[in-house]
Amino acid sequence: MSLRNVLIVFLAVGVLATLGLYWNQHAIERVMRDGYGTTGKITSAQPVSPRFPFVFDGAWPRYVDENLSIGLQWTGRDGVAREHKGIAVSAAYAARVTVGNQLKLLTIPIQVVDDDSSLPVVVEDLDDHLSHLRSLSGFMLAGTAICAVILVLVIGWQAWSARRSGPGSAAIANRARPFPYTLALLAVVMLSFGGYMLVSSYAEQSTLKEILDRGDEATADITRAYGEVNKAGEAPSYLVTLAWTDRSGQQQTYGPTHISPAFWRQITRNGVQTVRQTRIRYLTGRPDARPLIVDDAAEHQYQNSFGVKGGAVFLAFGLILAGLMLFFGYRARPSAGS
Repeated sequence: MSLRNVLIVFLAVGVLATLGLYWNQHAIERVMRDGYGTTGKITSAQPVSPRFPFVFDGAWPRYVDENLSIGLQWTGRDGVAREHKGIAVSAAYAARVTVGNQLKLLTIPIQVVDDDSSLPVVVEDLDDHLSHLRSLSGFMLAGTAICAVILVLVIGWQAWSARRSGPGSAAIANRARPFPYTLALLAVVMLSFGGYMLVSSYAEQSTLKEILDRGDEATADITRAYGEVNKAGEAPSYLVTLAWTDRSGQQQTYGPTHISPAFWRQITRNGVQTVRQTRIRYLTGRPDARPLIVDDAAEHQYQNSFGVKGGAVFLAFGLILAGLMLFFGYRARPSAGS
């Protein structure tokens, strides 16, 4: 498949995914605006693969924007018992309703509209799910726009090359090997991702060193502590949000930020937060700098080190692919005497 065709496929998928995310967000907001509160029972759960992000609710396929969807059963004010599947829940909420591969069949507060087409909204998951939707739709929109720009440039380059070619260029092009566009695209993705990962993790390492050298210490409130499950059966990852008063008297907040399982066990009991404060070190005047949780410093250092090493690996693979691209690209050029 040529680079042009690959970009067309990416563009089409990006447009459809962005529209699906917008529709899901609009549907949630409509139910919260026009619906009423009741309770529903969780009846099922289904992991969702990014390769096929659809769940069948009866005969109707529903686009699911999270890694887990649940089924809910409830009775409306009109006296009609309803059940729907394919209700997306955030990774944080998935950690609350699953234990390993087991689902908790809980009765939960929901917002509903008395019709057969509208999905109920899980009230306790509203903020996390909407935040994920907005973040993901922004990412997909940016990626789709980049694909569109690259596609326009490729089409323009191909049209310019065709006009610039001489009379015998078609025969030469037929004898020449095609340029490895797919290899070039993979190299660009690897180099971009690896470079971003390496630079951002190295910057985090530098910030951490600065915090250890001259950072201020404070007692921070743990305003929220929760787990996330990105795939059913996997161990959850844990996050906290922090709030504290800096030495100038200003209120600061940060998060969510990842913590280790060991620190999670220190601040919770049976999954319920029991510790409300922790010691941190932070940089005054740098609200964007991730603070260091003193009792979880080893996890912070490990994450930064892993990011640097992972970025270096992606960069190395990208450079290898770029070398192969240049090699095959050079061989694809017709010789002067042909």
